[in-house]
Amino acid sequence: MAAQSRVDLRIDPKTIEQISGLQLALAAGFDEKRIDKALQAASLYAAKGQVKPVKNAAPVKTGRLRRAIWANPVMKDKPGAYVGIRAGKSRADTKGAYYRYVVTSGVRGPRRTKNGPKEIKQIPGRPFVSDTVSRNFDTILRMFGEGLSSILERGIPKRGGVRVRLPKPR
Repeated sequence: MAAQSRVDLRIDPKTIEQISGLQLALAAGFDEKRIDKALQAASLYAAKGQVKPVKNAAPVKTGRLRRAIWANPVMKDKPGAYVGIRAGKSRADTKGAYYRYVVTSGVRGPRRTKNGPKEIKQIPGRPFVSDTVSRNFDTILRMFGEGLSSILERGIPKRGGVRVRLPKPR
């Protein structure tokens, strides 16, 4: 199986049930939409906390690959967030690393081209994103719990975004 240049952070319902702050929110009478907003904000807070460790684990300590690591909310199957490497719009886009897949998954032997098979040197993959996130999963759960409890203490607004009011993750 090929390594991924993105790791989704999803908290399963069993873990959510164990967090006492969510039980308090349900008892307080928040509707499902407001609870999902709180869970989404807490997930993003936990994902942003993993950007710095993933950047430190990048194979080269300077350059595009390291600058392209970011955290973003998921678009489908909310609540959730992911830590990954930004692709960039083209090779000229310096905010992204268009070659991220080659670094994280590697390249195997010969490849077919228009002119026939071409010998390409094998490059081993370095799945540093998934390795770092799996190593720090306890920290992610702790940050998720801190973020969720911070949101629930202040209350979940009906309109507008939800922000975690804690010191920035390190």
